[in-house]
Amino acid sequence: MKKRMQILMVVLFCAVLLAGCGAGDGSPLSFEFDLNDSEGWEGGFTDLPVNYEEDIYELEFAHAPLPEELGAGKKGLMLRSHNRSDDLFMYISRRLGAADGLKPDTAYLVEIAVEFATSVPAGLVGIGGSPGESVFVKVGAAGEKPVALAVGEGEQAYYELNIDKGAQSDAGRYTRVVGNIAKEDGSEDDSYALKSLDNEGEAIEVTTDGEGNLWIFVGTDSGFEGLTTLYYTGVQVTLTEKA
Repeated sequence: MKKRMQILMVVLFCAVLLAGCGAGDGSPLSFEFDLNDSEGWEGGFTDLPVNYEEDIYELEFAHAPLPEELGAGKKGLMLRSHNRSDDLFMYISRRLGAADGLKPDTAYLVEIAVEFATSVPAGLVGIGGSPGESVFVKVGAAGEKPVALAVGEGEQAYYELNIDKGAQSDAGRYTRVVGNIAKEDGSEDDSYALKSLDNEGEAIEVTTDGEGNLWIFVGTDSGFEGLTTLYYTGVQVTLTEKA
């Protein structure tokens, strides 16, 4: 009897422990990032020559104050680039890992919602494409950090993303196209307005590395050969362990 009671107590203890931490119950992991705080976030640019001219590409990433029309005192992640290469990709990324509850070598279905501020009215015509509808917003996730890799040699050397993101309006293995940067409020001036997009219902399947890490990223793949400036204000991520 005593031995049976000891076994029962151990079973009950394990059950309580698992219930308390959510392990093994299939519950999604959810994260909400207010980008007024930039901790853990990085910016990057790809799809441009290795020897690009800094003055004409105007690449910039910063944790910067939001435009005044969006309210005083708040910041976001600002990305700016002049698409001289006809296919420039600019993005923000962040790592999630074991400390966030992820398991190593585990497949997750990833859904991402992003909020950003754009000043581009809908329906405009631009060089190479519309400055709104031809700047495609992508959300992505991968088991390795997204970085720009130099490929080719000499004058042909080019930066490409190490992860399959697709090109412009086409999705890649690790991305989904969720929309574009044209404003939805109907305004025709250059004031900034918030816009939200997500890949709900089109989850990205990603397997964590051996330490339980994966990286999420959000960016724009541009067919507009002009200057684009965006402020990212929030990202929400839901990870559901694949059955």
